Amino acid sequence: MERDDLAIDGLLRELARAPEGDDHAFVARVLAGTQKPTLPRAPILAAAAILLAMGIFLALTPAAPTVRIVAARPSCVTDAAAMRLLMKDPATNNLLMLDEVPVGAAVRVPAGSEIVFQAVGADGMALWTSPRATKIAGPPAPVAARSVEFARDVKPILDQHCSGCHAEADLVRGTVHPFEARRSPLVTQTHAPLSGAERHQLALWVDLGAAGRP
Repeated sequence: MERDDLAIDGLLRELARAPEGDDHAFVARVLAGTQKPTLPRAPILAAAAILLAMGIFLALTPAAPTVRIVAARPSCVTDAAAMRLLMKDPATNNLLMLDEVPVGAAVRVPAGSEIVFQAVGADGMALWTSPRATKIAGPPAPVAARSVEFARDVKPILDQHCSGCHAEADLVRGTVHPFEARRSPLVTQTHAPLSGAERHQLALWVDLGAAGRP
């Protein structure tokens, strides 16, 4: 017997047991219980309109123009493990971290930006920094780049591990060589129990020029 036949047969059996004179009310209750619940149309239509509007907005928002370059290793460096791409901040002239890629990788960088290349060793510290920035063709485009700031990223580490024994200004002034973390005692000779992440943060700040130091 098919499913629909079974449903009808069950309905007839229940109808046979229903009190006399109550057939119509009983059938109405049974039919009401078998109907699938329907969702309100207004909220669904409103949600669909919002999603449609978002899709149109995203489709009409132009992507920032980029230029394809190759992060080639300089001939004077033979043991680079990666190439770091830095961008000059037009407002402050500080260097911002764009990316770190394998040697020789093809990458896209923002049009109109000034790119500084760094060859990075296996220890994560710079081996070489390009002496001048490379100007990328095209109109300037907005870009999200990482900054490493003294007050936000470095000072909390020094306050936790070093300020109890050293004056902050004297410590930084005498132990930091901008763009050369591997020659900076703040990174290589710190006796405090720094974690790997903390030491890397200090090294990156120095390799990016140690901006904002006291």
